[in-house]
Amino acid sequence: MILRVVPIWILIFAFLILKANLVGDEVNFSRDILPILSDRCFHCHGPDETHREADLRLDIEADAKLDWGDGKGPIRPHDLLNSEIWQRIITDDPDLVMPPPDSHRKPISDAERSKIRLWIKAGAKWGKHWSFEPPIQVPLKEPSANPIDVFVRQKLSENNLSLSPPAETSKRLRRLYFALTGLSPSQSAIQSFEKNPTAEVWEQNIDRIFQSDRYAERMAMWWLDAARYSDSDGYQQDQTRENWPWRDWVISSFRKNLPFDEFTRQQFAGDLLPDATPEQILATCFHRNHMTNGEGGRDPEESRIDYVIDRVNTTGTVWMGLTLGCTQCHSHTSSIRFRNKIIIRWLRSSIASTKTEKLVSTRNRI
Repeated sequence: MILRVVPIWILIFAFLILKANLVGDEVNFSRDILPILSDRCFHCHGPDETHREADLRLDIEADAKLDWGDGKGPIRPHDLLNSEIWQRIITDDPDLVMPPPDSHRKPISDAERSKIRLWIKAGAKWGKHWSFEPPIQVPLKEPSANPIDVFVRQKLSENNLSLSPPAETSKRLRRLYFALTGLSPSQSAIQSFEKNPTAEVWEQNIDRIFQSDRYAERMAMWWLDAARYSDSDGYQQDQTRENWPWRDWVISSFRKNLPFDEFTRQQFAGDLLPDATPEQILATCFHRNHMTNGEGGRDPEESRIDYVIDRVNTTGTVWMGLTLGCTQCHSHTSSIRFRNKIIIRWLRSSIASTKTEKLVSTRNRI
């Protein structure tokens, strides 16, 4: 399903919480270790060879677990004594400690040291950037409870907090409507629920909202923001553009509860589907929501390349959870191996495939 109750960003966040709890109290590389390495280590021991020190890379598993001989190496699974990274973290010698005092990086905290220690002792299992890890649902500690409530209570408990008492019926209904439609419920809906505030009536209100156009519009709003939708071009004259049919297609998709894989496929390449319908072709307007420069003194070729770059950056952010803008000029600290093979190749092929294409305004392309 696309989104039945929550916008895409909330759905992704919920998946991450599920995955974060996948290993219970164990240390998870993507959640607990990678952020530490990225923030404290990758500047000098990452993908950027111009800043790399000691010819050491910690962003690639094979390099990070390299055997230097005698069982020693940067990270030796199950072996803290022979793991150089651990010895450098715990030393008091200012000439050896990592990160170095003059690196302008925050020292590794006791809590972070504990995570690294547990991770190495458990075998230093590697992982990927969170957006490349498949979400896996696991049994909950409270199977009969709402999963989100379980996670919220768990985090509150860790901070010695507890849930607030249930809100009164009218407030609960208002929160439901505001969350799913952005609008308040009617007075008659509030009065009806106050007279009979049962779980059955609550579910009836939810079902009624799901069938409303307001719900589809509310859910579509989050996607329109991610897709940089606007009713105007965005430059000096900021002329209006007629790409509202794509906006209506998105709203219709949420109303019909179009499966998310199909929602993605049609926006990526609806025009390339066999016997593509006008609606599937329209869906590809996702790639044409960038700002459009209509200034007379512009360089059309420069503008066209700017548009292609914008499409790549937007796609990376929305579907991959990655910021790709920096890779135009610099090595990216994520060091995703396929970046140069796929992302940059896509950028170049996109530019090459449209090299002779005449630059026209978005309103004429739709």
